Amino acid sequence: MIELALLDQMVPTLQAPEVPDQRSLYEQGVEARLAGRFPEALELFEIQLASQPEDVDSRLNAALCLIALDRLDDAERELERVIDEAPDYADAYTALARVRTFKGETEGAHDVMETAVSLSLDHSDHATLRQQLSRQTPASLKASLIITHSTLTQDLPDWVSVSPGLTWKMSGTISVDTSILYAERFNNSNTNVSVGGAKRTGFGYIRMEVGGGANTTFLPRNTLLLGAGTRTPAKGLELSTDVRTSEYASGRVTSVVPHALYTFMSGSVEAGAYYINVWDENDQHRSGYRLRSTLRPARQWALHGDYADAPESSDGITVDVRSIAAGLEVRMSEAGALRLTVAKELRTAYDRTDVSLALVRSF
Repeated sequence: MIELALLDQMVPTLQAPEVPDQRSLYEQGVEARLAGRFPEALELFEIQLASQPEDVDSRLNAALCLIALDRLDDAERELERVIDEAPDYADAYTALARVRTFKGETEGAHDVMETAVSLSLDHSDHATLRQQLSRQTPASLKASLIITHSTLTQDLPDWVSVSPGLTWKMSGTISVDTSILYAERFNNSNTNVSVGGAKRTGFGYIRMEVGGGANTTFLPRNTLLLGAGTRTPAKGLELSTDVRTSEYASGRVTSVVPHALYTFMSGSVEAGAYYINVWDENDQHRSGYRLRSTLRPARQWALHGDYADAPESSDGITVDVRSIAAGLEVRMSEAGALRLTVAKELRTAYDRTDVSLALVRSF
């Protein structure tokens, strides 16, 4: 019995085998992050990324941990990398907007916030972020100057127009603007002044503009514009309508223009379609369309294209016009941009070629 007891003591106690955690590193990291264990979660995501650097979900969650740990610069770099690899990842834009808000970079936050909203309508962070940005955005002023020279066929005199303008961004959602248009056509000159305002809302935007001029012969004597737009459940699609009524020397012209704007590829491509309805100075209904596009391969420059086959009343008499235009926009700095546009119009009485230069400067 003694021998058996000693033998019993010599036999090691067998431990039950430890069952490994079958969950993925990503799942463990998400659980740790949601529980507030940010250093632990960050370490798990970093291990995952070391073997799978293309895992944008893990990289986004790592960035969220970095935000919680107040490592905002590191979080910004990770989120920018997520966006480079997954340009339509709405949550990454929302998180980046939050980082830039925390850093006080409200202009940059607005840019990515608009992209996030266009990519995803159902994100609970959007309304809160908009309120934060609206409170933090200082008033800003933008000045513009547009100079246009037009050459006409049939030996007709050239047209010239100059239009300076100011836009005051009162907050992240409200802006007011004013502009003056001086135009020379057929050896006659007119001046027009307009004032307007716009407000971006949770569903889209609304805007209004009034204007006119005294003793005008081809520009409107008075004009009123009302417009509204809304985002749709379709990602990146916004629907809008503008209603304008203007009194010319020849009579009143009213237009109703519903249009759609589709933004995709992280905001680098825009495509718009307009259905133009005009009740002319003789109260006759006319209709047409306009197509436009913007390609922005880089933040510093963009290409614009435009084609229209529609009635217009630019010289006081409504005529059917076919036109095509192309433009190059160059951002010279964060505060300034230049845009050159060349357009060709085909009319019944004459053709017209426009060269337009626009300068924009923010203060």
